[in-house]
Amino acid sequence: MAGLSACPSCGSELVQPLRSRAAHGGGMLVDLRCPECFAWTEAACTRGELAELDRRQAASRATLLHAYERSVAESMEALEACFGAALALDLIGPDDFAPGLTR
Repeated sequence: MAGLSACPSCGSELVQPLRSRAAHGGGMLVDLRCPECFAWTEAACTRGELAELDRRQAASRATLLHAYERSVAESMEALEACFGAALALDLIGPDDFAPGLTR
């Protein structure tokens, strides 16, 4: 599993499988790419190791999605607070939303 867990060039744990194919003896050959240093490598592994890589990637994808959704929610809350403050200070009026106005 060592060949699948980290980039041999920079040590990044973000290696991405690009394609896989059956190898002699029931194993798998996997082409991997590092998104940090852009190195490409080929690793021999078992089907179980490839399944573990898929599991780790799915968990990482879920973590990224959660962080993205949290970021969007925080951004929308900040925009709402700014918009609410602008309304309270009477800085925004109906004419600000009229079509065709350029400022």
